[in-house]
This record gives sequence, C-alpha cells and structure tokens, in this order.
Amino acid sequence: MLSEEEYYTALQKLHNIPSHLHGNNRQNYKQVLKKQIQEYEYNLKYGNFEPLPYIPYFVNNITTEQTLHQLIQASSSSSEFTLDTESINLYKKKNQPALIQIQVLLPCNLSLVMIVEMCHLPHHHTTRFTLIKQLFDIIFASNKTIYIWGSKDELFPFIIFNLFSREQLQSITTINLQHQFKLFWNQHHPRHHHISTSSNILEDRCICETCIGKKPSEPWSLQDSLDSAEKQYRQQLTKYALNDCLSMQRILIHMKNTKFEFSFEKIIKIPYDLMESVSSSDDEIMFSQLTPSIKRLTNDQNLNINKQEQFISTSTSENSNWKITSTNNSRSANQQHTQSTSEREHRYTHETQPVHEHKPEHKPQQLSMEERKRIHNRSCTLKQRKRLYRQEIVCENTDARFTTTKIKQLLRERNIEFSAINRSQSKLNKRTLYIGIKNINHMPRYEILTKYLFSTANYNRYSSDRHHRSNSRY
Repeated sequence: MLSEEEYYTALQKLHNIPSHLHGNNRQNYKQVLKKQIQEYEYNLKYGNFEPLPYIPYFVNNITTEQTLHQLIQASSSSSEFTLDTESINLYKKKNQPALIQIQVLLPCNLSLVMIVEMCHLPHHHTTRFTLIKQLFDIIFASNKTIYIWGSKDELFPFIIFNLFSREQLQSITTINLQHQFKLFWNQHHPRHHHISTSSNILEDRCICETCIGKKPSEPWSLQDSLDSAEKQYRQQLTKYALNDCLSMQRILIHMKNTKFEFSFEKIIKIPYDLMESVSSSDDEIMFSQLTPSIKRLTNDQNLNINKQEQFISTSTSENSNWKITSTNNSRSANQQHTQSTSEREHRYTHETQPVHEHKPEHKPQQLSMEERKRIHNRSCTLKQRKRLYRQEIVCENTDARFTTTKIKQLLRERNIEFSAINRSQSKLNKRTLYIGIKNINHMPRYEILTKYLFSTANYNRYSSDRHHRSNSRY
C-alpha cells in the first residue's frame, strides 16, 4: 500500500510519463500506476473487508490424511463452491500456475476455504496425493455448482499437476460470477441524474458503470465489486488469497437476496483436429467430443463441525498463523474408504444411465464386436489427445474468421512445429485456440510469435495484405 507521499508521487508520474516509453511498455506503466492510485483511494474511502465465519485449510505435502478425509466429507455434503486461482509472474515468460483457492459453502453462511499449493503437492504415488485427487473429483462432479471470478479457462494450465483432466474441466458446471455481477450491477444501477432543488445545477449522483469510470467492455475486479481494500494485503498474501473466495461469497449472497437469476457458462466444443500427428497429408481428421464418466464418491455421513470451535478459529483472522481446527474427532479417519482414480481419465462408460454401486449384481450384457471396437477407439483417442497436448499454447479471444486451414498456414509460415490444434467457443462467444507443441524448448519463441497472431486486428491486416497482393497481379 502506498504512503501519502508515494500516492502524490504516483499521481505526478501518471501525468508525466517518460517520453522514451512507447507501445505496450507505456500502457503497462500507466496501468501499474493507476492500480496503485486506485488501491490507495479505496483504502481511504472504504473500510476493510470483513468476511463471514470460515475455517482456512492449506493443502500441500504436509497436510495429514485425517484433514484430507475431513475436506472430502465436507465437499461431499456441499453443492456450491467458489473458486479462484493465482499464478506466479515470470519475466518475459508465461505465468506459472501456483495456487487454487476453493471455498466450500455450508449452511448458515459458514464455509471452509482451501488453499491448494500446487508447487508443494505430495508425490504422486502417495495416499495423500490420491486423496487430493479424489477431493477434486468430488468438487468437479457434474452435480456441483462452481462460481468463478472469470472463466474456467484459467484452470486449464493447472492440468499439468495431474489432479484433474481437460475432459473433466469441460464437463463441470460453472457460473462466471464476474460476468454475472456486471449484469447485476447494470440492472440495479441504471443511468440516471438527480436535479437539486436548491439550484439549477445538475447533480449527477448516478453510480452506473459510466459514472464510476468503468467501460462497458471492462470486466470488474473483485476490489471494484466490493468497494473495499484490504490494508497491507500485499504483506499478507495468505489473507489476500483467502479473501478472493470469501469476497465472492459476500457478492453471491447479496445477488441471491435480490433474487438475481444466474446463467451457467456452457462450452461449445469444436472437434479436435489431429491431422499433423496422424498423417503427413493435409486430410482433415476430426474427432467428436468425448465426455468422460466422472466417478463420484458416495458418502452418507453427515458433516460434523463444532460450531463453537469454528467461530473461535475465525475470530483470530488477524493472525497470519492460522490454526487448523479438526472437525473429525468423533470419527476415525479410516472409516472413509479411498479408491485410486489415477486412470479415471481413460475410462468411459457405454451405458447412458449412472452406475449405482448398491444395486443387485446382474450378468453384464455381452458387447458386440462393433461396440468393443468403438470403446477401444475412444480410449486410443484420449491417450493420443493427452500426448499431443502435453505442451500447448493457449490463444484467447481469437477471431472466428481464422479457419483451421488458415491457422495451420500461418503457423507453418512462422516455422512453428505443432502436433495438433483445437478451437473452443463459450456461450459468451469467447473463442480460444489450443496449439499442441512438439518441442518444448521452442515454447518461449512460439509464445511470442502467436501472442497476437490470431487476433481480430491481425486478421484485418492479413486480409488486407492478401487483397493487395491479389490486385497487384493485374
């Protein structure tokens, strides 16, 4: 947080930007200054954010199995979650995924908040890693609702940690709370003016997006939506990470109290194009979207949380050394039977009805040769897809006019060796391009070459140049 002297210095710098800064460097310099100024003004204008009662948990390589069993039990009993992610900024490199914050919403506005430290997970062969993976299987089940401040696309970089798969993320039910809050604000704060009775001066007391300085196309940050700033939050990174989820909970409760109708974010998946990996020819080989069956954990045990301990734990929120309260004292941790799900992403169910473990056993129906072949092909497709996209470049907000053929042509012109490409489109018409890269050593150069390659502005230049070359022939 800036001091008063630093605040006025930042204002002076903002109005006197050095002349040697141009382009993106100049824009980034202005954004940093504006952000610092905004945080200082928020701190003067608004009070500190006060979350509702919660218990924090840190999930890493020293988390006990008993704690993980407790979190699995709590997640099984809840149907709503808030989620946010944090990444590490690397100089001239792609951000490295670091944290996933998940809040388990419980009755009476209580919650558990988990900070999953992705760079400090236990080894893959341990029971604790299997339990963490099982925890994500429960949270990412299709019958759960997840509120994200943004798009679920920000979860895809975390696939490398092997806690969940791309197919699993594509099947989850998410609500983009950032977009929904923007709609909510515009509905409840329309543009209006108030004329003062004491004079003829027009008093503009409107708090619509235009009057508070928000552009129609500009997304809301969590600080903007809460109108609050946490003092010294940069020195308390733990509290900052926790508040990302806790602030979404307060926004969510406020929107629900006004009976706001949420809309789910649906992904329209365009089939995979695996041409480069299968054949050297230019024949298009398209694969239909495959949705894996998610194995759900059935748990009839009720969550046993001592409310008195919960409020004691949350009352010490100013202390950065959090105390983890065990809520499973009355039961043995070994009662929860865990099953390894390391090969879950390779399994597909042929039946359309869910499988219930407690149904009477019956003799399975014999599959025909064609059905067995179809299942085998699906398994091979999934394995191949996982291999092709082991190293990938993600290009967001791509122009829809870039066809598959044009994309490949531009990549080849720039000597970018790719194994496969895939395009997806969300319900909000946000288009994302996934490029599988053969050689990971060339990733930094490829990321620079493709950063704006498929943007709308570049497509206009591409079409203009092609039209100019066509006219010059005549």
